[in-house]
Amino acid sequence: MTDDIKCIIGLEIHTQMKTKSKIFCSCPVTESEPNTNVCPICLGYPGTKPMLNKKVLENGVKIAKALNCNIPQHVFFSRKSYFYPDMTKNFQITQYEIPIGLNGNLSIPWEGKSIKIRIKRAHIEEDPGRLEHVGGDITNSKYTLVDYNRAGIPLIEIVTEPDFTNPEQAGVFLKKLRAILEHLDVYDSDMIMKADANISIQGGARVEVKNITGFHNIMKALEYEYNRQRIMAKQGNFVKLQETRAYSEGSKTTKQLRLKESEADYGYIFEPDLSWQNMNTDRLSIIFKTMNELPDERIERFRKEYNLTPEISTVLIYTDKALADFFETCAKKVKDKVLLANWVTTHLLKCLNYNDVSISKSKLSPENFSKFVIMLENGELNERLGKELIKELVSTGKDVKKLMSEKNISVISDADIESGIVEVLKKNEKAVVDYKAGKVESFTFLLGEVLKKIKYQADVQKVKNLLEKKL
Repeated sequence: MTDDIKCIIGLEIHTQMKTKSKIFCSCPVTESEPNTNVCPICLGYPGTKPMLNKKVLENGVKIAKALNCNIPQHVFFSRKSYFYPDMTKNFQITQYEIPIGLNGNLSIPWEGKSIKIRIKRAHIEEDPGRLEHVGGDITNSKYTLVDYNRAGIPLIEIVTEPDFTNPEQAGVFLKKLRAILEHLDVYDSDMIMKADANISIQGGARVEVKNITGFHNIMKALEYEYNRQRIMAKQGNFVKLQETRAYSEGSKTTKQLRLKESEADYGYIFEPDLSWQNMNTDRLSIIFKTMNELPDERIERFRKEYNLTPEISTVLIYTDKALADFFETCAKKVKDKVLLANWVTTHLLKCLNYNDVSISKSKLSPENFSKFVIMLENGELNERLGKELIKELVSTGKDVKKLMSEKNISVISDADIESGIVEVLKKNEKAVVDYKAGKVESFTFLLGEVLKKIKYQADVQKVKNLLEKKL
């Protein structure tokens, strides 16, 4: 058996949709004490009837359109039999027979090319309650608590075909999907993204890793399960029966839960308390007109408007929509858009990641960062000092000029640089002689001594040019 083992991965992605209230009742979608944002409808009391949240349907249409799906002329909801403590009425209201979107696709960049990932379906459903496994995970906890605040929160489930050949491709897809949902304003980075991942090695049965929460954990679970099955296959020990496994965030491994159910086990029936929804041309046209600019469109606009490369634009837009918005706010004041983009996608992003904070949650304002970049443009700051200052700009949010004053930081004049050069050359006459004799390393030594002398308070290239001229 060689290392060239074919892997097949398909994803079922569940994300919360951005609304003020739940999908079938008026309970608010907010963080609260457990079991306080509930009512007889979302708790499934006998005799209660659901009422469809119009905003949820509109969000679903936008998502289906952005994923190049076919949108049926009529859609309806079904009951999925669901005998589990996180759903009190013992069924989940979802779309099965006719979902909001069918047979779509999403192109992702891969190894210098664009590949299409097929979207089997996108459907709307309600979220179950949240289970808290006390003293362990689902397989070994002492007992389980249930919070029904989440029951009835609107979800979109996006099901791909098994078109991924490795976990990295799935990661690229998820980043682009997240960017699309953020740009549509139907999802934000504080919301939960979950996935069920179906993975198989050619020759083996399919394994579903269930209910993985968060982008980071989805990637870890995919990598672990891919490697587990790959090692088994190399030993001639393929997965023989379809099974469902759970991912443990603590051990970063997967554990078997049960053999896989089939769709027939869920006993879908038409939801009699909700009417059919007519998705005629006029209705769809009105919704489409409210759609925001999508990531691919924004990348192209950044190329034309700001002269940015697709690679830089992709980092800005796919990392976090708020980061791209931050860049555009700063771009209104900064002349050199490329310099601005380079600082945002390198040094600023590095500081944000180090502090484990998003740009929207950091203390750094666009006004202050614009002032910082303008100082770099004007030569009032050099790159080395800028790298030091940006750490405190992110952590404290202090005005850049005030921070420079507190730290006694300034960029010195050309005359001061030349004065420093003269002193260094006098003290290092041998190095000067060696340089003139053709020893290139002597110049590097002299440059370092000058930078130390002026305490790095000047642009390195400028110092280099002045030193060459003096020599």
